[in-house]
Amino acid sequence: MLPGLEGDCMGQGFGAGKSMNATPRRIALYGGSFDPVHPSHVAIARAAREQAGLDQVVFLPARQSPLKGHGPEAGGLVRVEMLRAALTGCPWAEVNAWELDQPGPSYSWQTVEHFQKTGGDGIQWFWLMGADQWEQLERWQNWRHLAGRVTFLVFARSGVILQPRAEVNAVFLAGEFPGPSSTTVRKTRRGGGAWEAMVAPGVAALIQREGLYLD
Repeated sequence: MLPGLEGDCMGQGFGAGKSMNATPRRIALYGGSFDPVHPSHVAIARAAREQAGLDQVVFLPARQSPLKGHGPEAGGLVRVEMLRAALTGCPWAEVNAWELDQPGPSYSWQTVEHFQKTGGDGIQWFWLMGADQWEQLERWQNWRHLAGRVTFLVFARSGVILQPRAEVNAVFLAGEFPGPSSTTVRKTRRGGGAWEAMVAPGVAALIQREGLYLD
């Protein structure tokens, strides 16, 4: 069993916990399909919080990635449920479904603009991403505009060497983030393998209940 990864996660709302005159709150936005969410997602967010001194990590399930030719297999609402199931015991984490309610693909610069407008003053913003996303950042719509608004927190699997970009604020996270990918979980489920141990118990229960990732 994976401790601290089942149930609901109650995070603080934006602007809570510090006065306007205090040190700015440090909040990272963590976008992705989370189809399904797995323990490495949570471990990455926890490492980012610890290494970057974050107050909060906001998980943002995407409606559809602009760089993928297809949308997530699981619907938006059940992906929100799975994230909440995976994030219990994490008072620093929040799940926000804003991108799911927007038309078309989920563009990160639009998401950041929205949260900066609604979050108010006194917040320093970060964007949590993987090495694969960092390497193709130039393909992102309005990526320079995005880079001017956030500090990127970039994680990579073992053996991947990350290269900085000129005039782009980024922190490369140290640590090992083992475990199967979402793709592996889906393939193992379809193939009849032992997939349940690859995700948190609450996530496995939701996958079973909804009959997800079966042909």
